[in-house]
Amino acid sequence: MVRKNKESLVRSVRSQKTVIANVANVFESPQWASSDRDYAVEILKELENRRVLYNDYALEIPREVVDSVLAMREVFHQKLLEVRDEGGLANHLRSMRAACRKFLDAVGDGPHRIVIQNSFQGGPDSWKFFTALGELRAAIGLTLSLLMAAYGLTCEAQLTRILPGDPNEEA
Repeated sequence: MVRKNKESLVRSVRSQKTVIANVANVFESPQWASSDRDYAVEILKELENRRVLYNDYALEIPREVVDSVLAMREVFHQKLLEVRDEGGLANHLRSMRAACRKFLDAVGDGPHRIVIQNSFQGGPDSWKFFTALGELRAAIGLTLSLLMAAYGLTCEAQLTRILPGDPNEEA
């Protein structure tokens, strides 16, 4: 029977744990983790694909607008769960998610859905719907402009319609 030295076994287990810990740290290091800029690029690409943010009002179908805003809110929420830092990007995500929530509250996305069903019949329901949509676009546009400035990003031409105007540019 061969007798093993207990100390060498302990050292072997410790060295194995060290190797495993070092490998695990590689995957958690900043070079492997998505950066805030990467998340910002993903968010920008998502918003470029949301016609609800830049289509003419006459082309908007209320039910599809609400579905799109619900999807945007979910994207913002999921990205917020993925972001490691509680700094700038998280605040931008919270702001855009809150804008979506405010829109959905205003248009009655609950069981009554009055505004959604009646938005194209004119009158107060229509005004309420399109005012809420304008507020959503303004809030997302302002936050998006801050996000783009923070990470040095640009967007597709159609999305620039919701960005704040340049005060130095002549009309």
